[in-house]
Amino acid sequence: MKRLPGHGRPPWLQQLISFAALVIATVWMVTLLPVLLVVGLIAALLLIPVLRQLRQDIEQLEREQRGDSSPPLDVTPWHRRVWNNWHRR
Repeated sequence: MKRLPGHGRPPWLQQLISFAALVIATVWMVTLLPVLLVVGLIAALLLIPVLRQLRQDIEQLEREQRGDSSPPLDVTPWHRRVWNNWHRR
């Protein structure tokens, strides 16, 4: 169905609606960007132990394939290691 002439939106109203949409989108993006950056930072920090464990597993698998023996495992509790390192200085 065709529109009758003279019943459309005036051009100034169309520009006003476009400008309002642009302002709303800009404010939304400026508000959303810091949230996305913080979420990305938290995700990256949570991935550090996962990637460290993955690296250790891959290195252990490579040693097993070469037939090397595994290095000795340090079973000293973390608080004793900190204490020992602190007293060495």
